[in-house]
Amino acid sequence: MTGSKRIFSGLMSAVIAATAGLTPPAMAQDDNREKALTAPPAIYTDLLACKDVKDAMARLACFDEKVSALQTAQSTNQVVIADREQVREARRGLFGLTLPRIKLFGDDSDEGDGVSELASVIEKTERTSNGKWYFVLEDGARWVQTDNTRIYPYPKTGSDIVIKRAALGSFTAQVGGGGRSFKIKRLVE
Repeated sequence: MTGSKRIFSGLMSAVIAATAGLTPPAMAQDDNREKALTAPPAIYTDLLACKDVKDAMARLACFDEKVSALQTAQSTNQVVIADREQVREARRGLFGLTLPRIKLFGDDSDEGDGVSELASVIEKTERTSNGKWYFVLEDGARWVQTDNTRIYPYPKTGSDIVIKRAALGSFTAQVGGGGRSFKIKRLVE
C-alpha cells in the first residue's frame, strides 16, 4: 500500500468510526421526532377508539362526545381538516420555500402529489442594482434571479414563467415558454 493510500485509508477508517459511534442515537432521535410530528392528534385517535366500545349505548355516547370535541377543536383551529385538493393548493403556495422537515402536507413522494414545477404569470418585474431580475408572481410570491444568465426575452408584466425544482434544493425558471433557463430562489415574504 502506498503512502497516500495508507493515509486515505486511515482517514476513512477514522471518519467511519466517528460517524458509526454517533449515528444510531441520532437516527433514533430523528425517528422519534418524525413519529411525533406525523402521528395523528389524540383527539382523532380518541374518536377512533370509540369503535371498540362493546356496549352499543356506551359506544354511541363515546362517539357523540368525541365528535363534539373534534368539532370544537376544528372550529377553534386547534385541528385543521383538509382534503387532498386543499393539501395540493397549500403545497403549490409553499413552492420554493424551505420549511421545517415535518410532514404537515404529507411526503412529496406520496402518490405524485409533490409539486415539482410551478407555472405562473409575472405580475411585476424589475432589475436589481446588481443586474439580476426580481419577480412578483400572480399569487404574490416573490422570486429573485441568483445566477448571471442573460434572460431573453426580457421578462415583463404578463409574461408566463415556469419554475422547476433543480438539484440540491435549487430552482430554475424559464420566461415566455422559451429562452434560457436561469437559477432563481423564492424570497421569504
